[in-house]
Amino acid sequence: MASGNYSATIGVGCESKGLYSFAVGYLAKSYMTNTIAMGKFVKAQATNSIVIGSGSSNADSRMLTNGIPNSLMIGFNSCFPTLFVSGSNGFNTTGKVGIGNIVPKTKLHVKSDANEDAGFILEPSDRSNSAYIQLYNDKNIISVKPNVGLSVMSQNGNINFESDNIVMNAKVAINATENFLKDCDYALAVSGGILTTKVLVKEVDEWYDYVFDDDYSLLPINYLQRYIGENGHLPDIPSESNVLTNGYDMVEMDGLLLKKIEELTLYIIELNKLIECQQEIINTLQYK
Repeated sequence: MASGNYSATIGVGCESKGLYSFAVGYLAKSYMTNTIAMGKFVKAQATNSIVIGSGSSNADSRMLTNGIPNSLMIGFNSCFPTLFVSGSNGFNTTGKVGIGNIVPKTKLHVKSDANEDAGFILEPSDRSNSAYIQLYNDKNIISVKPNVGLSVMSQNGNINFESDNIVMNAKVAINATENFLKDCDYALAVSGGILTTKVLVKEVDEWYDYVFDDDYSLLPINYLQRYIGENGHLPDIPSESNVLTNGYDMVEMDGLLLKKIEELTLYIIELNKLIECQQEIINTLQYK
């Protein structure tokens, strides 16, 4: 039944009461000026509103009802719309889009139902193509590329993570090439250097204070001299060729260097004792 001026209905049980209103389908109702109701168990009851789809029944509380002026609602088999488009603020402006939400706070606002995750999927039909989100321009992109994985590109070269903690349950490579990462079994791989004000090694398997134990035996100086002459490096310390080929473990090397410093300290103490003993002998001979 069309009772509004310049209104019309098509279908069964439809009502069109608003000025310039239109209702089509089954039990569709268009009550206000410039409204359109299309579908089953749907109602447009705000000026310039459009509703398309179907409610869950003809009961007033179960109809798909658009009561927001200057907006579009689309949904099926529910009193809540799946898609909502809000009105704009006027000339040269645009509205907002809500999915699962009739009060979108941004251009696109996705809200899940209770006990449902909120998300969206970008899936190219051909897995050889990429899926991406472009932000502002083609210099700021978050993408998933074949044979690369997740990629983030920033126009100014900076990516800021404003969070107390960043947790990654995976290996991290910075500025690293495939050749650099070959046979790499480290949680963090960096090519090009690290600038920091502090490094803390929390767990160490071995330290070398046992060098100062009473039963620790220093290598004889003559043996040490012969070893250096034959090998070109201190005992326990890797050779130059070894380090150039394989690198070195900083924790292990720091410990070994400490060990050598402690051994050197013991050699100096022994040398000082010898000097003191010789000085006593010299003093004795001088006063005879």
